[in-house]
Amino acid sequence: MTPFNPFRPSYTEDPYPILDRLRAAEPVHWSAELGAWVVTSYADCLRILQDDDSFSSDPVKSGGEFGESVARRRAESPLGAAAIMGNSDPPEHNRLRAIVNRAFTPRAIAAVRPIIGQRIDDLLERVPVSEPLEVVGNVAEPLSVMTVLDYLGFPLENAQAVRQWSLLLMQSRAEGAAHPGLIQAARAARDEMLRYLAMLADERDEHPEAPTNVVSVLIDATTEGAMAPDEMLMMLIHISLAGNGPTAMAIANAAWVLGRHPEAQAWLRRHPDEAPAAVEELLRFETATHFIARFALADVQIGGRIIRAGQQVHLMLGAANRDPDRFPNPDRLDFERKDNRQLSFGHGIHFCLGAPLARTELELWVRALIDRYPDGFSVQEMARGGSYQVRGLQRLVIA
Repeated sequence: MTPFNPFRPSYTEDPYPILDRLRAAEPVHWSAELGAWVVTSYADCLRILQDDDSFSSDPVKSGGEFGESVARRRAESPLGAAAIMGNSDPPEHNRLRAIVNRAFTPRAIAAVRPIIGQRIDDLLERVPVSEPLEVVGNVAEPLSVMTVLDYLGFPLENAQAVRQWSLLLMQSRAEGAAHPGLIQAARAARDEMLRYLAMLADERDEHPEAPTNVVSVLIDATTEGAMAPDEMLMMLIHISLAGNGPTAMAIANAAWVLGRHPEAQAWLRRHPDEAPAAVEELLRFETATHFIARFALADVQIGGRIIRAGQQVHLMLGAANRDPDRFPNPDRLDFERKDNRQLSFGHGIHFCLGAPLARTELELWVRALIDRYPDGFSVQEMARGGSYQVRGLQRLVIA
């Protein structure tokens, strides 16, 4: 069959026919283009996501030239020694997750629900219903950024500074000393962010009645010695960046899919209380996180193929979510689909920490769209964006 190449324009436009053929012919496929195994079946993706003994989330564990280059770049970065929860393994991952879980409770998510709903209304009110709405810039991106930073506990007036510090530190971790001045700028960003967090801690001491948030939980953990200051910074940076990019893509994807399916809009108008189920199907149908990577810790057999220790594996969540062995008629958008356990947020110990928050945003967004357009809406213009790893749009106009 044709070698798997996800960087062709045809794949970017519509990857699903290519993934269907790959799953049918070779569900565990070695891609020379990627230098990685590509896994497309639901069962195999689920097995790997559950097998933390055989597969690591940390690219350094892959060893060889790739792992060594990742380790070298980290060593050159100001926060390179601090673990990223999404790229760490037990027991380190379990320790970090246990700390931050204290801020992601059902009660805390329920408390921000009316705030998110009001924020969506405010964003939509800026564009009259009679005019076309560009979704990505007007709603998806600002909603996801404001929601995650507000939930973390950063005042929105400081959002730009927090985002700039975060991007500098993550860029230095990814690129090391490849660009002159990057490491120095990242060191300055680290110092500025630590000073800013110290100021927030002082303000909280003056107002102990203030609600608990992620920042306050992590500051308390750092004060108690449960985590290091650099781990606190990395946790906040990781959540803020991971929590807005894929969520913004998912928000725009939901509008894009609904705009092309008037019958689905009509169903939601008849069944407004089924919006949560509709969100699960929208996440399955057009998965924002197209794949996630794992790294083999030992030789292991998956789907009749031997994955060698150190090799990289791409778990194609977009393909798994359209596997006909798991989802009957997978290319059909069906809001009445039963047992819809899609993998858009991953599975196992690395299941997305912010999934309840993202689901809340998506549910309220879908409800707002149906209310805003009682006679329906359609896609007027669309431009593909995102990347191989995060599938979405850079522009979407509905009316």
